[in-house]
Amino acid sequence: MPCRRPRRSSRRSNALALCVTAISVGLLYTSFDPAPAGENGTSLTTTSLSSSGVDFEVPLPVDIVDMPLPGDTDAATVAADDSSTAAAPAVRGSYLNDQETIRFSLLLLQDGARMLESVERYTAAFHKQERINGDMTEAQSIDLKIQHSPHFAVYMKWRNFDKGRQVLYSDEYEDGNMVVKLGGLKGRFIPAVKLNPLSGQAMAESRHPITQAGILGMLKEMIVHRQNDLKHGHGMKCTRLPNQEFDERDCYCFLYEYDSPEFSELYRKSVVLIDTRRNIPMLVRNYTWAVESEGLSTEELDKLTLIENYSFTEVDFDRELVATDFSRENPKYRM
Repeated sequence: MPCRRPRRSSRRSNALALCVTAISVGLLYTSFDPAPAGENGTSLTTTSLSSSGVDFEVPLPVDIVDMPLPGDTDAATVAADDSSTAAAPAVRGSYLNDQETIRFSLLLLQDGARMLESVERYTAAFHKQERINGDMTEAQSIDLKIQHSPHFAVYMKWRNFDKGRQVLYSDEYEDGNMVVKLGGLKGRFIPAVKLNPLSGQAMAESRHPITQAGILGMLKEMIVHRQNDLKHGHGMKCTRLPNQEFDERDCYCFLYEYDSPEFSELYRKSVVLIDTRRNIPMLVRNYTWAVESEGLSTEELDKLTLIENYSFTEVDFDRELVATDFSRENPKYRM
């Protein structure tokens, strides 16, 4: 009996939290028109959110298509002159303002985090490109196996870059290290080594440690940023753009833009795609501040300041994974 009560309490707490989220999101939908900016047929711009200027090669997913933003009269004129364009539907209520849009995206992320915390294991393909010490790394695609329970563990295998490289980390390891086995010919002759996840060697090709790997790790960091945005109460613009299809998933699209480093020391702008079904981020693109931006076009500025480009594809919550998938003793890993 003493063991059952905490479980019931936990279930009730989780159920209550889900109800609160559902009610909060519902209130936002019913109180304000959550339609993306631009759907009312007013002035639009064709500024491209995929204008990072980086020519991503396979297997990174294709760039986001050009999406309209408020403010460009030229684009509005083109739309008005196009007789094939259907009349915009009537808009009910008011659009969400910046703070309301931030809160809406935060509620989605918090709901996604709760869902993921209930998932024991899943697989995905993780795609990344980062700016480290001023230089963009090569595009990398990595097969991921993630375990949340009974303890955190992650297995990674590179599809390109150093093809065949493997990294294994588990909270269960008492020494707190991760195990790394190089790919290619080097991996055949050089044995696997242990590295501290926060060491210079481990962080030489990554902006975030393996202890934060996976969708949940990204979610938690995003939630902190959104909470900080709400605390500031000003200094940034948050726009919900038209939904995008990504990896065959319908996704909310949010654009966050900061007025100055005072409100976000690292990020100048972020583009986020959130799966509308599970409320988990599928793509995140972050841009930092430029030392000198005078005379640069938006595309040139974004190319210069793209600092983090992450996405997840092939997310599978149903694939059966076992303990040996996160063990150095797995014979397939040869670690």
